[in-house]
Amino acid sequence: MKTYQQKGNESLLIINQKTSKKILINDVVLLKGDVNYTTFHLQCGKEKVVAHSIKFFEPFLETHGFLRVHRSFMVNPIYVKEYNQEHEFLTMTTGQKAHISRRRRHTLKGLGE
Repeated sequence: MKTYQQKGNESLLIINQKTSKKILINDVVLLKGDVNYTTFHLQCGKEKVVAHSIKFFEPFLETHGFLRVHRSFMVNPIYVKEYNQEHEFLTMTTGQKAHISRRRRHTLKGLGE
């Protein structure tokens, strides 16, 4: 199943094959997973819910710089506003918070400095 394609310098992610829902990867702030559903939080404040787990999107989004910081969260480092090391969460530019698991702290080495 083809899940993504390139369009010029912008990369599109096809999140629903049947309805051809597409989003620009640069507009995605974070992904929040809940069992077999993933919610895409976009820069404009909209949310898109897809019936796939984060693991389905992870290999492709990692090539675009996204970081898996928790079992339920994958973030775009471009939109990270603050890294709270004491309470172990990230605050995004849109105000959303993403928790960081202890085992994935190493992925954020250069981010909080």
